[in-house]
Amino acid sequence: MSFSSILGQDKTVKRLRALLESGRVPPAMIFHGAPGTGKFLTAAEFAKALNCSHLAHRERPAAPPLPDENDLFAAAAPAPAADPEPGPAILHSDPSDSCGACLSCLQAQSGAHPDIRVVDTVFQAAFLDEPESANLKIDTMRELTRWAQQKPMLSRWKVFIVRDAEALVPQAQNALLKTLEEPPPGTLVILTVSKKTSLLATILSRSCIIEFGRLPDASVKTILEAQGTEPARAAALAALATGSLEKAAEAGAFLKQISALRPGDPSKIFKFSAGLPRDSHKAREEVKTLLDLLLAKTRAAWRAADGSLKTKFTALLRRTLDLRRMADRNVSYQLLLETALLESERAGIKIEDLVKPA
Repeated sequence: MSFSSILGQDKTVKRLRALLESGRVPPAMIFHGAPGTGKFLTAAEFAKALNCSHLAHRERPAAPPLPDENDLFAAAAPAPAADPEPGPAILHSDPSDSCGACLSCLQAQSGAHPDIRVVDTVFQAAFLDEPESANLKIDTMRELTRWAQQKPMLSRWKVFIVRDAEALVPQAQNALLKTLEEPPPGTLVILTVSKKTSLLATILSRSCIIEFGRLPDASVKTILEAQGTEPARAAALAALATGSLEKAAEAGAFLKQISALRPGDPSKIFKFSAGLPRDSHKAREEVKTLLDLLLAKTRAAWRAADGSLKTKFTALLRRTLDLRRMADRNVSYQLLLETALLESERAGIKIEDLVKPA
């Protein structure tokens, strides 16, 4: 894989390749954009390209066993080769992308590169030997700071990718500041984040911000098909994804849940709402996604309506926007979703309509 595997982010990839080609890579970068737009995948490809040697990797042949000194009939040791082995071939000289075949690239692709570390809640749980948490803690960032002071083991750069950096608690962000203020030579920290407001102003001011836009529907469809989704279903999910692979996955789950409901069942809304996750954070995110789908359907209905119908959909839009704002507070997400779906159904937008392309 190389930057060619990043679909729908041509402008961003062009900027990153320019940084690599110039050799002027900042020590701290923030990859900012909506969830599911390829921030982490791009960060991994950038780290791989940064450390690429562009030289073909050859496995060294195993050394022949040494003869047993006590064995009188052992074969004599082979004579040394007359000519040294040829040096590694240069694969390509493009400094703005990875070759995918050198030792550094092969290790990066396998996730075993000693100088590229991904720091997230999964890593933290293993490192601290505790259950996975929703937050990244100060102890984890202190360990990152300690690692940053060490010399690279294989490549020129040590790269730390802090995935979903909005999970950093304020104390952890302050611990990370030490590395950002005085970065050791050859060290790069990449923070992937969906909300810049979740980061301290001191971190934002010390970082180069790379923006990721929403993915085009065609790119989402291509990616889903590459993952094994049937073309017609991929097209339907891409239309519901609002430019996010994460939203496409959620829409697929909603489609499965809604298809299991009986259209004439008067309690279908309550049954659907009862299926929200028990975890409040996950429930909030699902409700926000459903309300976004509902807003998109209502806007489409408003554009096609006139007269009294337009007035009705205007009122529904305002009410749904109020509920969408409430979803960011500590409320009963099940009750909020039930209210939104019931009011929409009274206006003529049924729950089945949420997973139909606008």
